[in-house]
Amino acid sequence: MKADELLASLSAFSLRPLSQEPVPQPVGGHIINQAAAIRLGKAFFWDMQVGSDGQTACASCHFAAGADDRRVNTLHPGLDGVFSSGGVTGPGQTFTPSIITSDDRIGSQGMHRAVFQSISTDPTVAAEQCRRLPAAPFHTERLVGFRHTPSVIGSVFYRDQFWGGEGNNVFNGLNNWGFTGNNTEGSITQVLNASLASQAVGPPHNFTEMSCYGRNLNGPNSLASKLLARQPLQFQRVAVDDSVLGPLANPSGPGLRCGDAPCSYGGLIREAFGDELAARAEDVFSMIWGEALLAYEATLVPDQTRFDDFLAGNLHALTPQQQRGLRQFVGKGGCITCHTGAMLTDATVGVYASAGPLNRDGGDQGFHNTGVRPSHEDPARGDLGIFGGVPNSVSGSPFDLGAFKTPTLRNVKLTAPYFHTGGYPTLADVVDFYDRGGDFANPELSKDIKPRSLNRNDREALVDFLANALTDCRVEKQRAPFDHPELSIPNRAPLPAVGAGGLGNCP
Repeated sequence: MKADELLASLSAFSLRPLSQEPVPQPVGGHIINQAAAIRLGKAFFWDMQVGSDGQTACASCHFAAGADDRRVNTLHPGLDGVFSSGGVTGPGQTFTPSIITSDDRIGSQGMHRAVFQSISTDPTVAAEQCRRLPAAPFHTERLVGFRHTPSVIGSVFYRDQFWGGEGNNVFNGLNNWGFTGNNTEGSITQVLNASLASQAVGPPHNFTEMSCYGRNLNGPNSLASKLLARQPLQFQRVAVDDSVLGPLANPSGPGLRCGDAPCSYGGLIREAFGDELAARAEDVFSMIWGEALLAYEATLVPDQTRFDDFLAGNLHALTPQQQRGLRQFVGKGGCITCHTGAMLTDATVGVYASAGPLNRDGGDQGFHNTGVRPSHEDPARGDLGIFGGVPNSVSGSPFDLGAFKTPTLRNVKLTAPYFHTGGYPTLADVVDFYDRGGDFANPELSKDIKPRSLNRNDREALVDFLANALTDCRVEKQRAPFDHPELSIPNRAPLPAVGAGGLGNCP
């Protein structure tokens, strides 16, 4: 098949350049100055002061193409509590990339196990007073999450967030549960198309990820009171040519400066949300936090790939090998069934609007049981939720048990290891997994998971397409809008501040 014939055939699969896909817009928010909200959101996202330890930012788990590439203390022992993969026999050790065949999984490390006591009254101190309570299986090491960290890049297109969709598409201003039965806190707002805001309020309140147990987001002695008393990014340098924060960067040291004085979060909030909300910021901080992070993360759109160029009509954007891989992707490989649309995932707002709320199995759109592990190990979309009786599933289909959100394949080369378990270290391993029809014949296994009979050349071409046609060079080179402040990362070398020009040019 010639390149022009291949391009013409793609019209049947709803494939188009991502630049032509409308970015979902929140409805009902409180932002009055979008540019200011993006500045606030970027400061929030990268500020290490957010963590109870004064060392953990949102970006601490989303720094490598929006994901996490750490290997030290990243293994969770699974339900059996036994570390048995990648040469790891206990917490705090270095994982050697390998296929995981047990119930272990790769996660991101967050807090030490501890109970919150108070916020320091010294605004130059980022760490909170917490009482450590070491316990198995991590003992004195940092806790590690039960699922592999997904990338935030392009996540604005998802209808729901997290692997199980717990980050609801309706933001209630307080937690990630929207207006489902798992929300027992009430609400202070209702913002539609705002799953990123729902997602954003989860980790800062989670004692594994960013918070000592018991720290609140709002009110006195909370994350709100802590940040409102502190200079944004006061321990981190920002490049003077940062694409968002550059005008506020301190050229002679860390922190942000507003005119001749250090910036304050109160001032940044006032500019983005207005005087009335700024005056109540301590009481409605979770709402402000969620909406600001949504505003920033919505700018992280990876729409400059070779595949986008090909879809736009440049027949030479893909090599012959990558074109062969694309033919397998939409043909014998069957990848397009779930990895569809401009974002190459059926879990988007756009696919939900066009294809409806149910997938081909009758489960929730965008969630599938692919046989990576037995369903009971992590029910995911079919989980009964934090209160043991309110399922995440909307359809109620048995196919939602053990079903996980379809991740985008954009920049997939940069976000290894793969699946919610992090159990496969390379794209070749992933292709082999799908070629053999998965690993576990769960009763809830999607009907679309079946052997594909790809030959070696087919598999190699498919890997080439995934790795090299779907990578946005700006993400790889950390160029704007994917540039960032300096960041110290526990158990990893720090990231220096990178400005809009990134680490090199893109072709």
